[in-house]
Amino acid sequence: MPPKIDPSLYVRVGTAADLANVSRFWMLQHVKAGKVPGIEIDGQWFVLRAAAAAFERHPNAGRPQSDETIARREKLARKRSRKKPAD
Repeated sequence: MPPKIDPSLYVRVGTAADLANVSRFWMLQHVKAGKVPGIEIDGQWFVLRAAAAAFERHPNAGRPQSDETIARREKLARKRSRKKPAD
């Protein structure tokens, strides 16, 4: 029989992701890597509620963007801001 999880201490990965404002996949990857404390029981991952609530995604997290991509996005944003709304 699997051990019982105290719901006041642990939440499922999906709930933890909601608390941390990240995707379920992203949270699960961090739990498996040991960056966020969690346990696996019968194929289900659980995360410490306090760790999920305190978890903050780094503001620069994600794939780095090339200078060309940044320039293209800035150009598009300028172009959009110049468009006049239809009357």
